Amino acid sequence: MLTTLDSAGVASETTWTTGNVAEAFPGVFTAFGISFVFEPMEMAFRRMFYDLGAFSTADLVIPDSVDDCFWSLFAGRGAGNIDKFRQVADVLPGTSATAIEAQLFGYVRPETVDANTIRRYPMILAKAPRWVASTPKRHDSMFAGLRRWRLDQLPGIGIADKSTCLAVLADARRRFEDIMTIHMGVAFVSSALADKVAEFASAAGVPGLEQHLLSGVGSDENEVAHDLWALAHDEITEQDFVDRHGYHGPGEGQLSGRTWREDLGPVRQRLDDYRSIPAGSPKAPRSRSSAQVALRDSALRQLLDATPAVKRRPTALLVRWAARFLALREQGKAGYLMTYDVARAAARRLGDHMVGHGVITDREHIFHLRYDALVAGVSGDQRALVNDRIAEYTQRTELRLPQAWQGTPEIVKVGEGSGELLGPNQTLSGVAASGGVVEGRARVVHDPSEVELDDGDVLVCETTDPSWVSLFLVAGAVVTDYGGLLSHGPIVARELGLPCVCGTETGSNRIPDGAHIRVDGDKGEVTILA
Repeated sequence: MLTTLDSAGVASETTWTTGNVAEAFPGVFTAFGISFVFEPMEMAFRRMFYDLGAFSTADLVIPDSVDDCFWSLFAGRGAGNIDKFRQVADVLPGTSATAIEAQLFGYVRPETVDANTIRRYPMILAKAPRWVASTPKRHDSMFAGLRRWRLDQLPGIGIADKSTCLAVLADARRRFEDIMTIHMGVAFVSSALADKVAEFASAAGVPGLEQHLLSGVGSDENEVAHDLWALAHDEITEQDFVDRHGYHGPGEGQLSGRTWREDLGPVRQRLDDYRSIPAGSPKAPRSRSSAQVALRDSALRQLLDATPAVKRRPTALLVRWAARFLALREQGKAGYLMTYDVARAAARRLGDHMVGHGVITDREHIFHLRYDALVAGVSGDQRALVNDRIAEYTQRTELRLPQAWQGTPEIVKVGEGSGELLGPNQTLSGVAASGGVVEGRARVVHDPSEVELDDGDVLVCETTDPSWVSLFLVAGAVVTDYGGLLSHGPIVARELGLPCVCGTETGSNRIPDGAHIRVDGDKGEVTILA
């Protein structure tokens, strides 16, 4: 088990990235958070590759060395081991280490060289096709089961005793590993499918068409957006909304965060924006979704028209499966957030018991005790330990990691090392993630619950998670520091028809808040106009 929030002894040649890990688990881990999630997350990666045939049973163990793990922590923040993912990609047919690096992390090193091998092909060909064919139905079933489980568990946690809280936590942890195992497989397969869609588009003479071919797929965030609109128009109640989407909220990717179930204030702040959108308006969520489906259908017709007749059927099948797996990708993220929501509720109730036993003085301090220590039995006054960990946690919130590095990262304070603010006519480049060109006022956002966006403002941020969807409906475009074509922000932007440039690395620090900017989602460029 990872025992520290600061990985030590990392080999100088091992390459790490904040990439998608920072998107899944944004912010700083607490002692409870990392001790609860590290082992099941690492095992989820390994079980997934075993299910696909890329790993053997000997790989289903937690490595002793951090360099052999798929992820770790630096200054309390999550980072993925690029070399481990590349190692696996090299044995998978239909993809490459370069493609996986670009799709999952939005970053490819200039010195990258693929080293594909066929040694695992027999096992992969025996297991992977069956896994891919059966996954959509299994995923839907697991997701529906998690919805029922969450709603069944939450009402009783408020009166649960200590042993019941620990049992609920153990159950949530097991379910987290199960959903993450299939979710990671979906992420890998969707990346490979998206890469093939891009190849087919380029071969047909329409490079870049994959942006539209991968839009209109439907996702959990589509339902969040629609229900936000429905809540604003009194079509559903607040309790309906919380039951359906209460596991989202600021800081939802950390167990210590507070979800909409606990505080609906951030949602209520946005309702006036949605009340101003009438039914049938092009800006209404259902209208946006329908428009993106039509755009995808049009793009598919364009692709098929440019494709030789003999290849049209497999091309259409590929696009359909890519769309299906992209939708599952967002569904899986919602699934693990449900396990998180139950776990945080049980943790806070356990915190009440620890306060009652004189172990801590505030229920929130439970997140600064290790999960394994709580399972073993914590007794005695832990205030000094908790105070030290709170101080370390606070200090780490002011630190940032680079997007990618080898060995030990150069850790900087917020805003340092990102360059000067951009001036008029200067351009910042990133990944062209969702097409379209929009001009508007830049709003640099660090906390989605503490900002007012006017209609058409450009949302500029480090990264997004599902709780940001309430801002997407108001925004005219999206710019992010992290991510690639299949990151959360770009997927949601495509679903809502918003231009998006991701992977700018320093956009949230270099784009002046309030500046008039142009976002070109086709070229992947952000230009300061005034």
